[in-house]
Amino acid sequence: MAGLGFVGRETVRLLAANQERFCRRLGARIELAAVCDRDVLKEARALGLGSGVLRATAPQQLLGRPLDIIVELMGGLEAPRRLVVDALKSGRHVVTANKRLLSHCWDEIQKASAAGGGRLYFEGSVAGGIPLLAALDNSFAANRIDALYGILNGTTNYILTRAEAGLSLEDALKEAQKLGFAEKDPTMDVSGQDTAQKISVLASLITGAWIKPGAIDCSGITGLSREDLDFARESLGRAVRLLGVLRFDWKDGVRVEAHVAPTLVPLEHPLAAVRREYNAVLVKTSAADDLMFYGKGAGPGPTASAVVGDIFMLSRDILGAIPARRAPLGRAALAPAQESVSSFYLRLFAQDRPGVLSSITAGLGRHGVSIATIHQSDVLAPLGMPIVLTTHPTTLGRFQKALEHIGALKTVARRKTVMRILPS
Repeated sequence: MAGLGFVGRETVRLLAANQERFCRRLGARIELAAVCDRDVLKEARALGLGSGVLRATAPQQLLGRPLDIIVELMGGLEAPRRLVVDALKSGRHVVTANKRLLSHCWDEIQKASAAGGGRLYFEGSVAGGIPLLAALDNSFAANRIDALYGILNGTTNYILTRAEAGLSLEDALKEAQKLGFAEKDPTMDVSGQDTAQKISVLASLITGAWIKPGAIDCSGITGLSREDLDFARESLGRAVRLLGVLRFDWKDGVRVEAHVAPTLVPLEHPLAAVRREYNAVLVKTSAADDLMFYGKGAGPGPTASAVVGDIFMLSRDILGAIPARRAPLGRAALAPAQESVSSFYLRLFAQDRPGVLSSITAGLGRHGVSIATIHQSDVLAPLGMPIVLTTHPTTLGRFQKALEHIGALKTVARRKTVMRILPS
């Protein structure tokens, strides 16, 4: 096991606590043979590891041992990449929970697995303890997956749902940090990049093709306010959730639409009921219809649970001499973000002058964007008079061109809030 942080330590504890049960089910023991960490002596002592467990400070030292399974829980990118690729090329099997590694190095890792015969399990990389990836990879064999809508970041979901309860988004973030649901630097979470990496892993798993996270259209929750959340709930009957979305067109090759965005979800929709640090994924399939996966998506316990589950499943495959699945690397085209179709929410601040509203609506109409509703407040804010618009479905490209037109108006403040709207 490489990495004895929060998840690594919990994984060691779960393995030890379930050793006898695993032995009864497998007819063999899963033995922890070696650990690696920068502070390995201190961590091994705190975990009560026996003298027979090798202590290593460099990950590559693990490859000099006759190990069946390498568990990578270091985090980061370059050091895990070298360890995982070399382990797979040498025929060793790998378990990882590293979404960054998978999303940025998918092709290289899959090729290493094919070359050396090592298997790769990574359930803990997306949605914590929720058994999502195994279901997508195996349980839906009789289905075509048409779409996936996921709340995949517990930090942002905690912030949004606590803000719905009355906190400011800033205070909700501070509370999340105090409780350990948010990092000291929450940029990856609130920018949507964490969700984009997870969407990349899911898309790559489903299609077999590498969907790079940097190519996914992504926006986060920065710039939202309590006013947006309150207006969405009270006037539009919707809750704001940061969604990672995949849609698949399987007709002529594989075409994938992927985006991450704050989205207005109807209050009666099951994703609107997902609160605090919980994750949920709605999968639309061809035969089983809509299926919902729900649970805690982060934290040492849920992630370690998924890692140990992978170790158990991998051990069973090894003992049963089950041939590794050798699916060829697939091909998929990522649809241009500008072609994505959605209804949109737009909040602007404009000067309280005659003709301002008509110039805004004219800008939308000029680019083929049809207005569904318009709400104009008579209360002046520091930036001007708030105006909230919702649109009928249109392409992101048309909507962005309309925003550029409106942004050039001298009577409209530069600050604006944009969200997608999930159909009812």
